[in-house]
Amino acid sequence: MRILFLTHSFNSLSQRLYVLLRDSGHEISVEYDINDAVALEAVDLFQPDLIIAPFLKRAIPEALWRSHICLVVHPGIPGDRGPSALDWAILNDETSWGVTILQANAEMDAGDIWASIEFPMRRTSKASLYRNEVADAAVKGISLAIERYQQDDFKPTPLN
Repeated sequence: MRILFLTHSFNSLSQRLYVLLRDSGHEISVEYDINDAVALEAVDLFQPDLIIAPFLKRAIPEALWRSHICLVVHPGIPGDRGPSALDWAILNDETSWGVTILQANAEMDAGDIWASIEFPMRRTSKASLYRNEVADAAVKGISLAIERYQQDDFKPTPLN
């Protein structure tokens, strides 16, 4: 399958997902999410079957999510929305947290859920949680979401 990564940074999580999917036989192209025009051009040139956003700082352009399945890796549990999800989980002393793979739509972090993986929180730095528990959950979540994407009869769960 042809998968376009639309990402703000090719960080440790993006790299880990890239290796996982490439080693699983998928053809991956990485595009830095600079602006709408660049994202749209990347889709036109690569013609992906699926778009995955492992790390974004802005919304996916409407022209993309209306015409393609765009899966967002959100470092939060279902229903959590907005930036700094992991920061808030740490600040609120949550005992468990998770990663949700959701479909981009008109509202940030409000799309249908393709997968959700929870993990126990450790008392450690945000960076350590991100590189370990969040990355592990993202790998499981993206793997499950792709498996479900390839099923003809799978319907993601609405957030509301």
